[in-house]
Amino acid sequence: MSRHRQRDLINEPIAPTLTRMTIPTVFGIVAILLFNLVDTYFIGLIGTQELAAVSFTFPVSNVLMNISMGIGIGTAIHIASRIGRGNLTEARRTAAHALTLAITIAIPIGIIGNLTLDPVFRLLGAGAGTISLIREYMTLWYGGFFLLVIPMVGNSVLRATGDTRTPSIVMAIAGLVNGIMDPLLIFGIGPFPELGMRGAALATVIAWSLSAVTILVVLVRQRKLMTFADALGPRREHWASILRVALPATATNLMTPLAAAALTAMVARYGHHAVAGFGVGTRIEALALVMIIALSSALTPFVGQNFGARQADRIREAVRRVLIFAFLWELGIAALLYLGSDWVAGLFSSEPETRRAIVWYLLLVPVSYGFQALVILSCSTLNALHRPLYGTLISVLRLFALTVPLAWLGGWWLGYAGLFGGIAVANLVAGAGTLLWLTSRLGTISQRPA
Repeated sequence: MSRHRQRDLINEPIAPTLTRMTIPTVFGIVAILLFNLVDTYFIGLIGTQELAAVSFTFPVSNVLMNISMGIGIGTAIHIASRIGRGNLTEARRTAAHALTLAITIAIPIGIIGNLTLDPVFRLLGAGAGTISLIREYMTLWYGGFFLLVIPMVGNSVLRATGDTRTPSIVMAIAGLVNGIMDPLLIFGIGPFPELGMRGAALATVIAWSLSAVTILVVLVRQRKLMTFADALGPRREHWASILRVALPATATNLMTPLAAAALTAMVARYGHHAVAGFGVGTRIEALALVMIIALSSALTPFVGQNFGARQADRIREAVRRVLIFAFLWELGIAALLYLGSDWVAGLFSSEPETRRAIVWYLLLVPVSYGFQALVILSCSTLNALHRPLYGTLISVLRLFALTVPLAWLGGWWLGYAGLFGGIAVANLVAGAGTLLWLTSRLGTISQRPA
């Protein structure tokens, strides 16, 4: 395995190391989120019904993206722990088999998604007219899903070695290509046909295709982190080891979009303006949590390699610093969104009812982002410590014992504004409880790698 850009996560100073790993990841994640916001923005220019239609797709697309993220987490953790133990040959084989596993899972998911498109979105509350618009977008999206998993898992391989710069470049390229192709294909600018929502989906698939080719070139030819011979070799043991972490990690990741699906169905009772406002709000939320996701991406290989090298003190110190920083950062983000809520809402819609829904979301939910960050980073730490089931349990309790019931109660009492308030209260309770629990667990980290 090439050591190009591979950091010494076991011996380098904690704060500078995590900072150098986090900053490039922030830019890459921003590119991907802008990828989604650009789709939302240009589709919003077509009309409110189209904006509502694409908002209905967010929970479903998030479910599928989180499946590939779960495989990426399992991949990164096992590669990081093998690097920590100095077993680079097994790390390379794990990388190759992770990609074959991801593609093997993604292709049938895309097929099943297209076959079940109508009943799934009817279940989410979409009407017949909206479903026809959703079909225009999701048919191509499902068909290209296998292309998405290649860069997502490939980037996890690179992060496991400590290289967060290259994955960020790959993600930025994808975001740039999508941003350029979206208006061309949606509105038919120049020689391109006017495809509407189909154009947005096609732009996405084109961006994924370019990312997939790029990451394979980097992994196989430039970095020598895997070979095609490795991919064709015996894979059962590596698939099993990846899935032991990936399945609970995927379940943890899936809790959020599954809860989002339930929340979308609740919001749908208040009309398409509320759905559009909720969809925009959740996209802005994803952007507001960029730093947290970047910290999580840096913390996972750091904890994984140090766990493999039996460096428990470094793990505890790293987690402590990251949690303090994350909480304070999100307090600042919440203040900015509170002050700029009217301006942000105006960027996405000119209709008063839709703008009002966006503003209510931004006034109520962001105050809880710091507590949500504590949950996200705690689950990442537990995954890297080969304890993913604890993370799954935390997510289930936060979303289905707190968020969904409190959102329902808030909606029943005060309409969709009360629903948004219920989400915020759930994040506050879950974050505080998770912090207390994780603090006690960090004092008993095993010195023996799983």
